[in-house]
Amino acid sequence: MDYSQPVRVDAPMLAALERFVPLAPLHQPHNLAPIRRLMERAPGLPQVACFDTAFHRSNAELVQMFGLPYAMFEQGVRRYGFHGLSYEYIASVLPQHSPRAAAGRTVVLHLGNGASMCAMQGGRSVASSMGFTAVDGLMMGTRTGNLDPGVVLYLMDQRGMDTRAVEKLLYSQSGLLGISGVSSDMRALLESREPRAALAIDLYCYRIRRQLGSLAARSAASMRWCSPAASARTRPRSAPACSTTRPGWACNATSRPTRPAARC
Repeated sequence: MDYSQPVRVDAPMLAALERFVPLAPLHQPHNLAPIRRLMERAPGLPQVACFDTAFHRSNAELVQMFGLPYAMFEQGVRRYGFHGLSYEYIASVLPQHSPRAAAGRTVVLHLGNGASMCAMQGGRSVASSMGFTAVDGLMMGTRTGNLDPGVVLYLMDQRGMDTRAVEKLLYSQSGLLGISGVSSDMRALLESREPRAALAIDLYCYRIRRQLGSLAARSAASMRWCSPAASARTRPRSAPACSTTRPGWACNATSRPTRPAARC
């Protein structure tokens, strides 16, 4: 696949990158704007683009596929994964903190207003919670995360929503903000006494636990992590969403709200 390594940005490359705005509408326009401005003001200044999807190009083709006609996969409709720059950094420093986790199978959590998870093996990505766009996977600050595509069809057919209205709903009006009606900021939700704020946090943690099981199942050692004793139904509410007690696995969070463990 293209763009699996850093590239020097010129005018044709900038035009090519603009084609990917639909995959990351919250980020790509803002990423390209300063590049364009610098090219206008300092055309001789070298600029290098590093891609948030590149780290996940090590995923097997099977992991990247959707259950769509194969021709669409060949045309680029596949799971790309995001937050790769964050995961690449974690993979680079993890040996300093846990050589065993760095060499083995590790599930890494990137938790913030944008949230995702990545299963690594030997420091390489083997699966990501995010897919074709950055709206897939975990519920986030304002993004839905995993959603039955039939819901989108219903919204368009029965609610009369057009593409832009659906896009705004999925990216900007959902997630922690949409559920709570209070805020997309975990700190504000933890301090709020609104019942829906607590509901939003519970759903956030539930979706993390469910996605953890999915990523573990995509690895050769899934049974080391996923067991009935660790299910959402039986896990004590005081237990964290991820565990390092099972052989061969570790879990690391790049950012974490102040008090989520009490709910997860």
